Amino acid sequence: MILEMRHIYKNYRQGEMDVPVLKDVSFSVDEGEYIAITGPSGSGKTTMMNLIGCLDMATKGTMILDGEDVGSYSDNELSELRLHKLGFVFQNFELLGSMSALRNVSLPLMYAGVSKAERIKRATEALERVGLADRVNFRPNQLSGGQKQRVAIARAIINRPRILLADEPTGALDTASGEAVMELFKTLNDDGITIIMITHDSKIASHAKRQAKMLDGVLKEARDIEKDDKQ
Repeated sequence: MILEMRHIYKNYRQGEMDVPVLKDVSFSVDEGEYIAITGPSGSGKTTMMNLIGCLDMATKGTMILDGEDVGSYSDNELSELRLHKLGFVFQNFELLGSMSALRNVSLPLMYAGVSKAERIKRATEALERVGLADRVNFRPNQLSGGQKQRVAIARAIINRPRILLADEPTGALDTASGEAVMELFKTLNDDGITIIMITHDSKIASHAKRQAKMLDGVLKEARDIEKDDKQ
């Protein structure tokens, strides 16, 4: 098991009030799974992603990531964990406009202290893996939306993460580009990469091998929702 969340609660402080966002969430992911978490805006799915990505911490509960309880980790330890064990893909790509595709992809390796020659080699290989071998020297403004997202995916996998987290990865793309990104995710998952994807789009979610739905801070597996509907 690569991820286990046990009885997770997350509250946010608004003035004098604690506002509950996640309510007793228990959730586990085996290595190599491909999971989509769906739900309407405000349901808590982005908060869930932030906790899994160690960008925020739970108010209460336990999260085990790759065998380690991250609840007591310092900020520096969380940064190291994000650098080496997690890859992030965002809706708006988050690429640096002044840098080439190659340099954008190689950034995590620079932070990890990898030599320049090795950075160039691995970044080139990552871009080849996402079908952009002929775009290594292009800047983001020279790329289509789908190509930008492929660069972002190459950057996310450059450090060989244990989990790839994708937050609305097709939200800024046209239908054809979105489908191409989903095909790429399938290929990466077939190669053994664990993928957890957040999306509001049920059609995009259908590409995953397992689905769960967030509603009012409560997470239910798709199979459990189907059971409830039949009862």
